[in-house]
Amino acid sequence: MLAPDDCASLTDIRQAIDGLDREVLTILGKRMQYVLAASRFKSDAKSIPAPERVASMLVDRRRWAEENGLDGDFAESLFQQIISWYIARQVDYWRAQRGLQ
Repeated sequence: MLAPDDCASLTDIRQAIDGLDREVLTILGKRMQYVLAASRFKSDAKSIPAPERVASMLVDRRRWAEENGLDGDFAESLFQQIISWYIARQVDYWRAQRGLQ
């Protein structure tokens, strides 16, 4: 993949963005594998949301975003959505694994 300053056309830029988006989605898929694996360590569905952990995560994600020149509010909002969606999937998975669907 070309560095941004090495791109010679809009096509180069778009190909690089498409490649990065694919990487992001691959990573989100790997993240899901860990989220589902974590359900093995949860004693009940009520323990899955872990609000203290989520609050701590959001602080870190905001800081990491700002360290990379991104807007902290945007990153926090984005991760709130990501985390909420993953929690819902983990609850569904937890219940399915125990025949509670």
